Amino acid sequence: MARKGLGRGLSTLLGDPKQEIEAEATTYEAEASNEGNSTRTAASGPSLLKTSVIDPNPYQPRSEMGEEGLGELTQSVKNHGILEPLLVRRSPDDPERFQLIAGERRLCAAKNADLEEVPAIIRDSKDLEMMEIAIVENVQRENLNPVEEAEGYKRLMASTRESGIEIDQEKLANKVGKSRTTIANLMRLLDLPDYVQETIRSGVLSQGHGKILAGLDNKGCKEAWNFILKEGASVRALETYLKGKTKREEKKQPQEVNGQEKPEKEDPGTVHLKSIEEALGERFRAKVKINQKKNQSGSIQISFFNNEELSRILESVDIEL
Repeated sequence: MARKGLGRGLSTLLGDPKQEIEAEATTYEAEASNEGNSTRTAASGPSLLKTSVIDPNPYQPRSEMGEEGLGELTQSVKNHGILEPLLVRRSPDDPERFQLIAGERRLCAAKNADLEEVPAIIRDSKDLEMMEIAIVENVQRENLNPVEEAEGYKRLMASTRESGIEIDQEKLANKVGKSRTTIANLMRLLDLPDYVQETIRSGVLSQGHGKILAGLDNKGCKEAWNFILKEGASVRALETYLKGKTKREEKKQPQEVNGQEKPEKEDPGTVHLKSIEEALGERFRAKVKINQKKNQSGSIQISFFNNEELSRILESVDIEL
C-alpha cells in the first residue's frame, strides 16, 4: 500500500512545503535579479529555473528508475506541469548552476516533456542534509528497491560518522519513520552475496526472500537461491523447502554433539511471520502478534493501551466511529 504525501521523515527535514514556498518567495525575487538568464521568479511562488542548469543530486541513492512510472509522470507533467516544486541548492563549483536535492523523477519527467523551466525552491543545504533528504524522499515514496534503500542508509550513517555527528540505527529509524528492527533487517541484505543482491535489485527476489537467505550459511544460501530461481518460489514456498531440508538433515545427523543437544534452528516460517508482525507493527505503530495454526488459519492481535491509541489505529485504516 503506497503511503500518502511526503511521509513523516521528509516533512521533518523540510517543514511544510507550502509555508516554505510562501516564506521564501521574496528571497527568490531578490536572488533572481542576480542570476542572469538562468533564473527567473514567478509572480507568487518559487523560482523558475532552466532545466539545463540543474545537475543531479550526487547523493541520490536510487540507481534504477521504473520506465512505466516515469512515462506516466511525464504524461502528467505534459498535461498539468510540475505541481510540486523541486528542491535545489546552488552548486558549490559554479554559482550559475544548481544541484538537485529532491525531485529527481519530476526533473527527469520535465526534461522528457521538453519543459525548459521548472519551479524550484533554492535551499542552503550542506552535503549531509542533501544525502538525508534524498534518501528520505525516496524511502517515503517507496521508489527504492530494498538493496538501494539499505545502501542509502549505510552511506548516511558512514557520512555522519565522518562529520562527527554519528547517527545509529535507532536515530535513523526515527528520522525516516520506520522501526529500528526494519532498518536492521534491511541492513542485513548487504551481507548477502552479490548475486543475491542483484536479483533483489531487479525484483526477481523480494525483501522477504532476502531476509530468509541472510540467515543461511554460504552453501545453504546458494542452494536456496537456486531453488527460488528454478521453481519461481514464493517466500512461503521457500520456507516449506527449507523446513523439508532441515528435517532431512536432522534424520541424517545425531541429536547430540559432545554430549549436548544441538541447538534448534529458527523455523523459516517463524522468521516470515515475524517480518509480517514487524511490518504491521510499523503500519499501526502498535504491538502486533500473529497466531497461525498448522492448517494456515489464524488470527492477528493488535494491542493498544488507551482509547487514544485505539482511535489512532482505526484512523490508520480509515475507520471512523
